[in-house]
Amino acid sequence: MRASISADTGRGPGNGIIEIFDAGDVSEPGFTLLRASDGKCLGPRGWQESETLLTPDAWDNDGGSLRLAVGPAVVDEVDNLDAYRISLRGVGSCALAVKSLVYSNIAGGHGMGAGAPLTPPPVAPPAPELEPEPEPVLESPEPPLAFEEPQAPQQHEAPLEMASKEEGKSGGKAGLVLLLVLAAIAAGVAAWWFLLREPEKAPLPTPPEQTQNADKPQSADQAQPKPGDAGQQGADAAKQPLSPLASAREQLRGQALPDVSLAMAKPLRKADAKPEESDAAFLLLEDAAQKGDAEAMFLVGQFYDPASTLPRGSIPADLTQAKRWYDQALQKGQPQAKAALDTLKEHARALEAKGDAEARSLLQNWQ
Repeated sequence: MRASISADTGRGPGNGIIEIFDAGDVSEPGFTLLRASDGKCLGPRGWQESETLLTPDAWDNDGGSLRLAVGPAVVDEVDNLDAYRISLRGVGSCALAVKSLVYSNIAGGHGMGAGAPLTPPPVAPPAPELEPEPEPVLESPEPPLAFEEPQAPQQHEAPLEMASKEEGKSGGKAGLVLLLVLAAIAAGVAAWWFLLREPEKAPLPTPPEQTQNADKPQSADQAQPKPGDAGQQGADAAKQPLSPLASAREQLRGQALPDVSLAMAKPLRKADAKPEESDAAFLLLEDAAQKGDAEAMFLVGQFYDPASTLPRGSIPADLTQAKRWYDQALQKGQPQAKAALDTLKEHARALEAKGDAEARSLLQNWQ
């Protein structure tokens, strides 16, 4: 039995089709989904510790393959940077290959529960038309203060006789004009002194700390920064290595050339490998195998082979998947695949003798 999930273009973003081959006759297609990286199961509210039975939005079975229609509750929770295992109630389990998907958030939606319809995003009300702001009325500047000029007291003189001389009349007018000019100057100076002149500000006292620091000359070591400090900090940050799983995901985000992925994964396939190292090797090898690398196909088959003694991390053993990858490696010319298939067949016969249904189904369809 093998399975894959791909985008459901008919129902739009956030929807997908899980296709399970060799599932046989199924009356109730309930399933569970296990994530390999942390061993959690998918539930209505995301990944959780307890196992929850999920039901598809719709399904059909033509005898050769079982097709399950799922929504954003499943599609938005899986990606091709992790490994998954799907289990059908009463049938069996196998690995779930993640193909190209279109997530709901690309179309502005949100991850929702199984079978929940996609709701269109709320339409924002049209922005009200802004009325033009009235132009500010510039107030006319206030006229400058005018200082009233003191008027000279009028002198009541006796009327001059018609026979008075012109020299006396012109001399009196000149004195009056001079007096008015002097009075205006005095009034202007007084107004400037009392109204317009800014008082002098007292100087601010010097803070004692600055005065003390200014008196002490700095040493050459304090005045000049050490040139190696910034470079040493950058070097220390660059020396921190990535974990094996982070390095694998970084490789798969780039070009992910099969030969490079194979070279990164092979040193991690060792007898004392940690679970994180085994999971990282599986991600790299599965990507290279899907791109046609024969040795990667063989090593992926080892992960699923229950007869293999190498650590497999969080990847569960699967007879069907092991045979599938060994067959593909043999077709690509991998010489070790034939011996691995013979060993796997003997192991399946031993399991069949103990009543294992998956082993019996595999041997019946063995070619």
